[in-house]
Amino acid sequence: MHIQEILNAIYANHLYEYLVIDRDHKIIEYSDKAFELCQKDEIDCKNTQLSELVPELVGNEQEIEKIFRGEQEIFTLPYVFRSPDQYVHIHIHPGRKEATHVNTCETVIILFENISQMAVTQQSLVQERNEKSLLLDEISKKNMQLKHMNEHMQILVQQEIEKNLEKQKLLELKSRHSQMGEMIAMITHQWKQPLNVINLVVNVLKIDLTKKSLQKEDIEKKLNDILKQVRYMNQTVNDFQNFFNPFKEKIIFNLHENIQAVLDLVKYEYVHKNIQLNLTGETKIMAYGFPNEFSQVILSLLKNAKDAFMEHPHKEMEITINVTETDGNPIVTITDNAGGVPEKILKNVFDLYVTTKEEGSGLGLNIAKSMIERHMNGRIEVKNVEKGAQFSIILPPPPSTL
Repeated sequence: MHIQEILNAIYANHLYEYLVIDRDHKIIEYSDKAFELCQKDEIDCKNTQLSELVPELVGNEQEIEKIFRGEQEIFTLPYVFRSPDQYVHIHIHPGRKEATHVNTCETVIILFENISQMAVTQQSLVQERNEKSLLLDEISKKNMQLKHMNEHMQILVQQEIEKNLEKQKLLELKSRHSQMGEMIAMITHQWKQPLNVINLVVNVLKIDLTKKSLQKEDIEKKLNDILKQVRYMNQTVNDFQNFFNPFKEKIIFNLHENIQAVLDLVKYEYVHKNIQLNLTGETKIMAYGFPNEFSQVILSLLKNAKDAFMEHPHKEMEITINVTETDGNPIVTITDNAGGVPEKILKNVFDLYVTTKEEGSGLGLNIAKSMIERHMNGRIEVKNVEKGAQFSIILPPPPSTL
């Protein structure tokens, strides 16, 4: 057996120091470093009272007596702080038995279990856990703050979006009122001719009545002439009313017919200013959206070209509207020969308040772009061509052709 070698190995790596005390609590035996652990000098501590070396046991005398009497097997004081870098468990065990009394002890053994490394590790773990807990608390607080900030930011963004939408609606309303005023002026101009015809027919009727030379057939013919002019005027008013009557839901409508209705309303104004209007392309292409808003976009683009002509008039002023389709997408191009858009604002021509006119508001093209993009999911582009500008409206396919 290697009992001695085993004991030597245990002793060489032991974590224990010990003191042995008698019934008077005098130290009678001790390990090599026991006094060092108690931070005392060995020479001064022989036959010293236990309480002087281990003051932590003061007040625990009864527990020690129980062990002397055999009434208790072990008594432990855990995690005793002995020096800045040492912690021990103090275990009190029975020592040598008395010869005359089997259950009582002559001596008691005080074991000092060195747990410094374990204590440091535990402290490190506790500190790390506390730091993590504090960090998690801080992260939780920051996340809560961030959540509140995000919620507040979302409210602000939503409020700003609502403000912008309201502003856009007001701008569109302002543009519509402006267009309405121009249309009323155009209608007034268009009514002059039928009113003149009606006035002429009525005067002829008066003269014939004076001469008493009226025949029934003549009266009917002249009344039919008046009714024809009245129907024309009534149709003009109906077209005007339909033009500004908003649609609540998107519908499928014919692009050629929609644009022709706009031209019918404004053609006399453009003819009066010597501007030729041409509608070309396919006649059966359909679009999906709000037809009246699309009509207002066409009217806005026509007015833009007309204003350009008024600044730079010439003998062959012409606007051509072409309706076509590419890869299922309806496309409307409006091309003029008014000299084009100045290059310095070409990229920003659709921005709010950008205009080339001295008294322009800079609303028309911006609202036209908004209507096409926001209300019809399309896009509008502009480029300069050989003699003028070309605006292109590209729309998504209507549902029936998807």
